[in-house]
Amino acid sequence: ISPTWFSVTDNSGNISSIASTDYVDYAHQCGLEVWALVDNFDQNVDDMELLSHTSSRENLENQLVNAALQNGIDGINVDFEQIPTDVGDHYIQFIRELSVECRKNGLILSVDNYVPSAYTAFYDREEQANFADYVVIMGYDEHYAGSDEGSVASIGFVTNGVADTLKEVPADQIILGCPFYTRIWAETPKADDEEDTTTAAAEDYVPYDLTSEAVGMDTVQKRLELNGATPTWSEEDGQNYAEYVNDGVTYKVWIEDAASLEKKLEVMKSNKLAGISFWKLGFETDSIWDTIIKYTNN
Repeated sequence: ISPTWFSVTDNSGNISSIASTDYVDYAHQCGLEVWALVDNFDQNVDDMELLSHTSSRENLENQLVNAALQNGIDGINVDFEQIPTDVGDHYIQFIRELSVECRKNGLILSVDNYVPSAYTAFYDREEQANFADYVVIMGYDEHYAGSDEGSVASIGFVTNGVADTLKEVPADQIILGCPFYTRIWAETPKADDEEDTTTAAAEDYVPYDLTSEAVGMDTVQKRLELNGATPTWSEEDGQNYAEYVNDGVTYKVWIEDAASLEKKLEVMKSNKLAGISFWKLGFETDSIWDTIIKYTNN
């Protein structure tokens, strides 16, 4: 289990921590390792300033390792997102140095990565794999808040993401990250007074405002039942799809459920990956674990 416990708080490499020894002890009693997550989401942190200086990297590395040891944590999961291109080399140096400290102290190091693309090549997954124990593919957010509507993680998106990562990283170091969440997309018609003749005639004019909401599996099922929507299987997306209209608003849903998750588990299994992970705990239905166990316990 990978709780979000650490956040970088300044350019000197200091961190905030909500790590809990009691939580770790309970997880260990349940047979679980704890890989505490560190993120770079604080708006006060400049990634270049943080990672381009040896002193700030070392401070960050030491604080992470010391916090892990003090709380009995088994590993560190690095979730640094939206790093600027010119910070790539410094980021990789941070992973190298952190891996040395983790190895010396018996800690597992895993690193979260976007699905490979031209604009994320500087994350250098191949070099990560030379130092980190595991490279995690965040196989979701194919469509996201602010993007066009569509699936969070269609099977093609996931399959291609794994295939491209395998070009850089050995299968036994890859963990496939999958979503427990679904986006419910809402197309709200624009009011007549928002339109003018010129705008409405434009080829790229869209007659509605598009918004979305990320929700868990139970919420999706309740919304569909409440609105009398019947899902149908989309072979292209590898998941069920449903849409309905409520109060003039059209809702479209590419559903993450046991059927879509099984497709992704098959990708993990057929490629002999190290494992699979999910974002995030609490968004799933209890029964989903029966599907997961079929693929992870044999």
